[in-house]
Amino acid sequence: MKRAVVVFIALITVFAGLLSHQLGNIKAGSEGQTDTSDTGYEYYTGEDQSEEDSGVKKTARQKKSPLIKVDTKEDSVTVLVNRQYRMSADYIPADLVVPNVRFSFYGTYEKSYVRQVTADALEKLFAAAERDDVILKAVSGYRSYARQKEIYDRNVRSRGKSATDLVSAKPGSSEHQTGLTLDVSSESVGCALEESFGDTSDGKWLAKNCHKYGFIIRYPKDKTKITGYSYEPWHIRYVGRKLATYLYKKNMTLEEYYKTTTVDQQIREPEGKIRDVPDDDKNEPVMTAAPTPKPGHKISSVKPVTATKKPVVTRKPTPKPTKKPVKKPAAKPTRKPAPEPTKKPVTTPASDPAANTTDTPSTPDGSIPEQDGVETTTEDTISQQNTDEDINLGTK
Repeated sequence: MKRAVVVFIALITVFAGLLSHQLGNIKAGSEGQTDTSDTGYEYYTGEDQSEEDSGVKKTARQKKSPLIKVDTKEDSVTVLVNRQYRMSADYIPADLVVPNVRFSFYGTYEKSYVRQVTADALEKLFAAAERDDVILKAVSGYRSYARQKEIYDRNVRSRGKSATDLVSAKPGSSEHQTGLTLDVSSESVGCALEESFGDTSDGKWLAKNCHKYGFIIRYPKDKTKITGYSYEPWHIRYVGRKLATYLYKKNMTLEEYYKTTTVDQQIREPEGKIRDVPDDDKNEPVMTAAPTPKPGHKISSVKPVTATKKPVVTRKPTPKPTKKPVKKPAAKPTRKPAPEPTKKPVTTPASDPAANTTDTPSTPDGSIPEQDGVETTTEDTISQQNTDEDINLGTK
């Protein structure tokens, strides 16, 4: 009996071992299978997968990520924006700046701005191009939701909605709203945004080298069914150096990277040339400062890059000079009113011959005898002297 029990336990152990081994094979086989549910592309998982950068020789095929979630964070550098995934109407990047590069126009406009992280990479890209005798010029950067709506509505009024949808991006579906995009051209095509730019030496240099600085040609040739936009060799989009290099080597678009295409999203292939560019700059708003994000708009968890402000030197206030006390002029003495002169009495010349003598003896009372028919008294003389003193006193 005991022997039978031992044999039974041994059989169970062997059966369990075989079952475990079989399950392991099945699991290993499933992990080794190629993901053919979509295009079969390998996908970037956040780490550089190139042999050159890692310095490690790969002996086994790298595992594939079955799915990468579409990035819809509006302030993320890898956000997907197209006809299916749109930006909100109130989104304005918080770190818009004017890059230090050549522009195809004079003045500062809304389109002069890009995000700080874009500006830093753009300046390096333009400098590298110039070292290779390629002079690039910035044509159009940031474009607000309101500006895109204005362009779209104007086209609807002139062409109709059906025709407009074939040639113009709808509000919210333009990458320019992210502040991560720039239209670039050169004098070889008169700084125009046209497909022939891709055939010039400047356009070829841009397509070959922009990934080194974190940019991709967002709407490549023969990718219209995937992106939903026609070929735009001038439209570069910042996604970061590692991802840009990965997409360049794999010849992939952002839609392919996220395993989503216009076909998957049931967006029919455009019959016309849908462009993510403004067709009229006459009403381009002139600006002296970056647009201000609307209060209340929620920024995602991605920490925005902000421009470093130069320290402001505070000047010491200059003390105001103390006013010297103003001396009030001394009050002028009040002039006493001059007494009215006493009228001299007029006398009739005396008939006494003695009055015509030349001698003028004084009289006992101190009066002076009359002269020339006018009698002058000592009182009159004193009055006249007082008057003269008052006048002299007032003129000093």
